[in-house]
Amino acid sequence: MTDSPIVSPRVRPIEAIPFEQDGEELVLLRDPFHYQPNILTISVPAYLLLTFMNGKRTSPEIQQEFQKQFSAKISLADVQGFVEELDELGLLFTKRFEEMRQEALREFRDSKVRKAAHAGSAYEKDPQALRRQLDSYYAAMEKGPRAKDAPPPPKGKVLRGLVVPHIDLRAGGTTSAFAFDALRRSAAPPPDLFVLMGTSHQPGARLFSLTRKPFETPLGTVEVDLGAAQALQQRYPADLTEEEFLHKHEHSIEFPLLFLQHLYAESHPFKILPILAGSFQLFLGSDTLPSDHEAFTGFCSALRAALEGYAGRVCYVVGADLSHMGRKFGDEEGLGDDLEEWTRERDAEMLKHVVACRPEHFFRHLQADNDRQKVCGLPPMYTVMHALGDHCTAELLDYDISVEESTQSLVSFASIAFYGDPA
Repeated sequence: MTDSPIVSPRVRPIEAIPFEQDGEELVLLRDPFHYQPNILTISVPAYLLLTFMNGKRTSPEIQQEFQKQFSAKISLADVQGFVEELDELGLLFTKRFEEMRQEALREFRDSKVRKAAHAGSAYEKDPQALRRQLDSYYAAMEKGPRAKDAPPPPKGKVLRGLVVPHIDLRAGGTTSAFAFDALRRSAAPPPDLFVLMGTSHQPGARLFSLTRKPFETPLGTVEVDLGAAQALQQRYPADLTEEEFLHKHEHSIEFPLLFLQHLYAESHPFKILPILAGSFQLFLGSDTLPSDHEAFTGFCSALRAALEGYAGRVCYVVGADLSHMGRKFGDEEGLGDDLEEWTRERDAEMLKHVVACRPEHFFRHLQADNDRQKVCGLPPMYTVMHALGDHCTAELLDYDISVEESTQSLVSFASIAFYGDPA
């Protein structure tokens, strides 16, 4: 029960994912911040009732609006009971949620490491089983229908960066293997520092977020290069660790890191600089480019300056997926005959700009229709393309689409290698 009656309930931002199970339409509720760690399943009527809870209506008003709009009866007691359930789960803006939030922030702040968030769910928790899982993706790469040799670096160039999927390893692992195989085959010495640039799937106020916490996975603990982190922060006016909590559950860095640990094991210790890139929606909805804004250009300049003269080899690794289409991602249409073909065509047009190292064309392609493709990898990819500068070249190594019938949706992803002048 709640401590006091909630007069005008207000639902927090949550992800709602429609799906069908045994012929019944249901909705998954997921907290993007993971203050509520569990994924919840509710009926469509319950979800529709939830949408009226905007902090402006009382429970009786919610009852009246629901009955008026859907011609369905619901008792005031049922509305109030549902409000109490949502509060118990921490899904409303209330004192209970604020206590839950503060406890989660304190726990992460006090932790000496960034613990593996997805071990045992998205990938194997046992180290040996995880190594076998990662080995299987290289085997699938070598023997599968898309098998091909990694192209050699362009003459006079060295591997400077990779784009790899951050979708569930079971869907994108083989595509990731193409990229890390290119790194493994590179003639240059292994990198000493990996700048891991991921997509922040949780909404934040800042464009970029850095953590100095070592990353712990079943394959060991990888240290952050504190010197590089300090050099970056000294050159950028905003506090890059203000929203450090965004790293706690984010998978877009965790998944690529597993491949790096597996690739080098004990043979070549390395450090990381983990950075999350936030939403570019503000730029997409305008006529401007991110590179027109000091918050972006200042960060890229600070990053390049922080890494100049670094005593070792640096490589960027971007955790990025491409298009997100279908009902799971807010589209009215599901998986039709033309959706996958349309996605492939749009992705191919977009990737031409990426491979040509034209970040502004890449951005304008998506801006033209306000990112109808919903490319969550746009911010980190665009950022790293700017950080690499004008003299890079790129190669598309692999491309694939993962289809999810239960939610009538699909996600596309690719592996890309960036090459540049030797340091």
